[in-house]
Amino acid sequence: MTEEKKPEKRRTATEAASRIGSMSKALISDALRAKEEGKPVAYTFIFCGYDEIIRAMDIVPAWTESYAGILGVKRDAQRFLERAESENLSRSLCTYALCGLGFDNWREELGEMPPNPPWGGQARPNVMLSSGQMICDPRYKWYQAAQHYMPDVPVYVGGLPWPPYEEDYDYREVEGYYVKYIVEELRGLIEFLERHIGKKMDWDRLSELVDLSDRTWNIISEAYDLRMAVPCPMGTGDAMNTMVPMVFMMGTQEAYNFFKDLYDELKYKIDNKIGVVPDEKYRLMWGGGLPSWFALGDFNYFNSKGAVFPVETTYRLLEPVYKLDLPKVSDPLEHLAWRWVKYWTYRYDKAKKRPGSHPDIEHLIEYIEDYKIDGVVMHEAFSCRSWHPGLIWQLNHLKKVYGDIPSLILESDIVDISSYNEADTRARIDAFIDTLEAVKSRGR
Repeated sequence: MTEEKKPEKRRTATEAASRIGSMSKALISDALRAKEEGKPVAYTFIFCGYDEIIRAMDIVPAWTESYAGILGVKRDAQRFLERAESENLSRSLCTYALCGLGFDNWREELGEMPPNPPWGGQARPNVMLSSGQMICDPRYKWYQAAQHYMPDVPVYVGGLPWPPYEEDYDYREVEGYYVKYIVEELRGLIEFLERHIGKKMDWDRLSELVDLSDRTWNIISEAYDLRMAVPCPMGTGDAMNTMVPMVFMMGTQEAYNFFKDLYDELKYKIDNKIGVVPDEKYRLMWGGGLPSWFALGDFNYFNSKGAVFPVETTYRLLEPVYKLDLPKVSDPLEHLAWRWVKYWTYRYDKAKKRPGSHPDIEHLIEYIEDYKIDGVVMHEAFSCRSWHPGLIWQLNHLKKVYGDIPSLILESDIVDISSYNEADTRARIDAFIDTLEAVKSRGR
């Protein structure tokens, strides 16, 4: 049997990104330790919309997508994918979900962790909290499928919709209805947790954590905006790591402190003209798609060609709260609902000013202009149907605005390494760099 090739270690450009490994490991350890101590553990999702509720009730989150990503980084996903397939689950489904379901099936069958699980494995939950959103279909069904192996673990699916974008109506006419619905869903979540965890909500603490998250949203935005500088002080390769406290630690002082440190570090680099690469030739945008967690070394390869990614849409899951025009409300749940709706509708008005545009397109245009972008790279992950199919549509719209803007669509998966060919990927990157150079030489 051929020995699995070890992943190329991705070089970090910032001290902050180098801290993420220990922080990620601590999140796994916290859930395992909580289980040993009899504290409640909840399976939940990235960008779930109610991090503060979980933390205000002293429930320890076990981030199922994150653990699947760790399996991908460690190149240890295949055995769990195969386990899920043995349960008649198709490999074409979300491979995050397949990894998680394969792990759960194996753990429940053994009555203990599967052999040699990375970082100790994933703790068995007391509750599973789905997050019904329009961005990912497994958020509705994954945990319901997990109940086949854990029928004693209850599931709550909280609806978190937002007004759809349409050119012929003003979303403000209906946003109040969406906020009211979301508040009811969040109250239902709290009632569910109080019933199954046996602890009442501390409303004062919840308000404090919501305020802390608002301030964290702001400092994250201010830190990431520093990447507009030339040379760029931090690229997307690092951002795929620094997203961890953004999406898994919201509502904690540790997350705020991390991004304050990141802001200070990036400011120092800018003041001293320290960039990601010594000779910055091309500024690229990661315009969409989850990364291949087993191939983050590809960012090193881009850097070796003088290319840097100052900005990405993936995991840039917030806007400054002070720009969202939130109404002043005293109910923390209503604030969470308004923040959610206003985040998703943030670019609706801008899109209407450009006939035939869309908020997703305006998002890309805004970044291309602000970050002085030369080309766009996207990644189509075969098993992520709900997000990735729209990438080509977005690129086609961008070409209507920018004409010959160079673009590259990489193809692979998020954790299924069998879909990845390093030589082919590097050859496509080489060809893309040649195109960038040709366009630049024409004085675009």
